[in-house]
Amino acid sequence: MKFINLINRYYVFMVRLLLVLFLFGSNVLNAQSVTGKLVNQNGIGLAGLQLKLYSSPNISSAKSTSDGSFTFDNISDVEVENQLPTGYSVYNNFPNPFNPKTRIYITLPNNGNVRITVFNILGQKVREEVERYFSAGTNYIDLELNGLPNGMYLANINLDGKYSVTKKLMLLYGSQHLNTGSGTSSFQLNAINSNISSIMDTKIDSIVVTSSLIAKKVFTGLTEVVGVSLDLGNLVIDIPTTGTPCVGTPTVTYAGKLYNTVQIESQCWLKENLDIGYMIQGNLEPTHNSIIEKYCYNNDTSNCTKYGGLYQWNEAMQYVLTSGAKGICPSGWHIPTEVEFKTLSSAVYNDVNALKAIGQGMESGAGTNTSGFSALLTGYHASDNVSYFYYLGRNTNLWSSTVYNSQYSYSAELYDHYDGYINVRYSYIKGGFSIRCLKD
Repeated sequence: MKFINLINRYYVFMVRLLLVLFLFGSNVLNAQSVTGKLVNQNGIGLAGLQLKLYSSPNISSAKSTSDGSFTFDNISDVEVENQLPTGYSVYNNFPNPFNPKTRIYITLPNNGNVRITVFNILGQKVREEVERYFSAGTNYIDLELNGLPNGMYLANINLDGKYSVTKKLMLLYGSQHLNTGSGTSSFQLNAINSNISSIMDTKIDSIVVTSSLIAKKVFTGLTEVVGVSLDLGNLVIDIPTTGTPCVGTPTVTYAGKLYNTVQIESQCWLKENLDIGYMIQGNLEPTHNSIIEKYCYNNDTSNCTKYGGLYQWNEAMQYVLTSGAKGICPSGWHIPTEVEFKTLSSAVYNDVNALKAIGQGMESGAGTNTSGFSALLTGYHASDNVSYFYYLGRNTNLWSSTVYNSQYSYSAELYDHYDGYINVRYSYIKGGFSIRCLKD
């Protein structure tokens, strides 16, 4: 008999323990979050920017993703029930511990019923259910446990007959007392209102965005975080419309022609396509000799003056196969590699319009030249028929110095429409493409 009694007591103990663990475990610590998107003045997402959100005394960090989106998590800790659908919130009672009255704030997305049942830790109901009908928004219910012994109690809050949340209540005589009047008790209603406001609303002092291209941009006067999340929408950063000349090398004179330079993050580029060498007709092939030979679009030298020369890959490389070779570039400069073109694309956050000169491209592909790279849509000399030229004003190909195989090498292609990234792909080496030199 004693053994059976022990088993029964153990069974009752375990049931009660599991009930307490289940009820206590329903409260989960969530945190307020802030989301948004960094875009340039043309609405293009800006990737890879560092952000800091200042909300005294907290500082949170984030980095924009490939489309410019960012998320700050844990900007201030808020204890709410994370199993509830959007629009519903049940906040911890305040004060807690209390003596003998406490308040629970509840947010509803629509008008609805709220029912609260209070249990002791043995699972016994200790008060009659409290039921209220509330309008949409944040409301509260006051609970009074006068006459009950000190200890832990559990309040089960049922919302609209569909969702339930359990909160822990600590009754402790001699602790704070909820007083909604003008008495002299230790806890007044305005303290509760202040507390719930601090839980639900978080002021953002500023968001600071940094990168080597924009230096620093500070956003202030932002909306407060109400509840557990805030979407700031698009935050616009005006990228400079022209690039800065390279420090110490603003211009380069080469073969009697003046070239400007532009610094784009860590890279120093010639701002114009290379135009050097002797023009040959489109129906001819360059030869491996001491003369640099180029094509001019439609066999017109004025097009070389405006757009630069068009070169077959071997001629541009001066018949060297080394990636990063000087080729026909000035001394101290080289034909960029495939990787260096991809670095350029990343530097402008993969906004190909930022590389195109104003007036190049159309509609969503119109050049903004926010990088100062000033790319022109030069067209190209055909590799399939040596007398043809194609697509002036429609696209441009810039040779890289990286070999793909014996017949193909990588080039960077820009179109008149918007295509996101620079299209770095392999091209037939006999195509007549433009050359843009990069400083060593």
